[in-house]
Amino acid sequence: MRWSVPPLWRGRTVAVLASGPSMSQEIADLVRAAGIRAIVVNDTYRLAPWADLLYAADAQWWECNPESSDFCGLKASVSAVPGVLQLQNTGTDGFEPHRMGVRTGGNSGYQAVHIAIHGEASRILLCGFDMSNRAGLHWHGAHPAPLRNTDDHSYTRWADRFAALKDIGPEIINCTPASAITCFPRLDLYEALDNEHHSRHAAAV
Repeated sequence: MRWSVPPLWRGRTVAVLASGPSMSQEIADLVRAAGIRAIVVNDTYRLAPWADLLYAADAQWWECNPESSDFCGLKASVSAVPGVLQLQNTGTDGFEPHRMGVRTGGNSGYQAVHIAIHGEASRILLCGFDMSNRAGLHWHGAHPAPLRNTDDHSYTRWADRFAALKDIGPEIINCTPASAITCFPRLDLYEALDNEHHSRHAAAV
C-alpha cells in the first residue's frame, strides 16, 4: 500500500534506533524510559517492540523475518511487501521533499531518518549508526544467508551521504559513539536525554 508520511511526530524528539554494533537493549530502554518516540531499523525492533515504526528497505529482510508481523507499530519499506506501507524510492543521494518518497542513501537508516523528517520531528537522535565494522557487523551479529552483510567501503559511502540531511530542518544529533558519520553534532545519549528532560520541564513551566 502506497504511503504518505503524516505528521506523526510534529514538534517531538524522535530517536532512530539502527542496528550497528553499538546498539543495545540498554540504549533502547533508556530511550523508552525518557518518553522519547522511536523508529527502529531492521532487527532492532526486537530491542524496542514498543517503537512507533519499523523500517526495513529490503523485501528479502521481511521474507527472512516473518515474526516481524507481530510488531504492533507501523511497518514501512521502499519495497512492495504485503502488510507493509510502501514509500517510493526516488533515488540514492540527497533529500526527497515529498512525503510519499525517500532517497535511499544506500541503507535503511538513512531512509528512516527521512521518515522522521517527513513526520515533522523537531529533533532526531541517532543511535546505532556506527557505519563501520570496527566493533562487529551489527549488535545481533552477521545477517544469516541469504541476507547480505556490508563491507567497509560501502559504509564509507553511506556515511558521507548523510551530509545531505544536515540542514533540511530538524536538529539531528549523533548519539552513536565512534560513529563514522561526522556531519552532525555529537552528544552522549545520557546527556541528550537529560537535555530533553530539561527542555520539557522548561516548556511546562
